[in-house]
Amino acid sequence: MKWDYQRSDKTNAINDRCLISECKAYKIAKFTLGGKSLFVTYHQGTEIGSAQNGNQARRIAEKHKGAA
Repeated sequence: MKWDYQRSDKTNAINDRCLISECKAYKIAKFTLGGKSLFVTYHQGTEIGSAQNGNQARRIAEKHKGAA
């Protein structure tokens, strides 16, 4: 699965806190608090998992896509 940064519809600016899959069904959002990051994976707006790093979050989406 290929990933790219989500872009604003109005300004086309890159959001470096959100990745979106090529098929547009999966998103990974990065949240940081106190120097610690949490990556939350979504499928069509529904949370399907969270991870400590981006690679683990991508694997969650890939496993979900394979099971769906």
